[in-house]
Amino acid sequence: MCQSVRFIVVRHAESVWNQQGILQGQLESPTSARGLRQIDALLGALNDYTFSAVISSPSQRALTTARAIAQHHSAPLHLDSRLHEQHLGRFQALTATQITQHDPVSGASLLAGDVAAVPPGGESVLDAANRLHQALLGWEARNGTCVCVVTHGNTLAGLLWLLHGADFQQPFARYSPPNCSFSLLYRQDHTLRTETWGQATHLLRDNLL
Repeated sequence: MCQSVRFIVVRHAESVWNQQGILQGQLESPTSARGLRQIDALLGALNDYTFSAVISSPSQRALTTARAIAQHHSAPLHLDSRLHEQHLGRFQALTATQITQHDPVSGASLLAGDVAAVPPGGESVLDAANRLHQALLGWEARNGTCVCVVTHGNTLAGLLWLLHGADFQQPFARYSPPNCSFSLLYRQDHTLRTETWGQATHLLRDNLL
């Protein structure tokens, strides 16, 4: 029997470090005031969906978004570390300028959107994308259900890059979704494909991009 699941994959709401241009990686930063307004707008945009579950990265900035969605939809909330952001190693808590000053070669590769670039002490975007991919392929859900997933910018951009042809000449950053945007992914048996990505009209309406 063919098993189909739809995933609504959300990038978490804006954090304070997002607002300040600081790369977070797997460090913590709270949701900003604008991020809280983004969540309100997102809840309205997701009103037409019924979720059998909400799955979230364990990061607090992701959980703030995921808890609001789970409560709004009366859906159970699950944590999965495979949804975490790319680990940026020694680049975590630095701005782009500081990264290029600290390590010009590795920093330039990462900031240019190279999916295979590995920050010192960290992991590549490709590694992060593959663990998210495996999490979605392995999630057990009833046929025809819809699941909300809350993850992070680089990890999700890497997955979208992977699903759109995995062209190593193409920077993953072209798929970077705005905070609190959502993408529709469809799993049929063991294959995942993109229906739409980076939907953010709810943010445009409220000037929250």
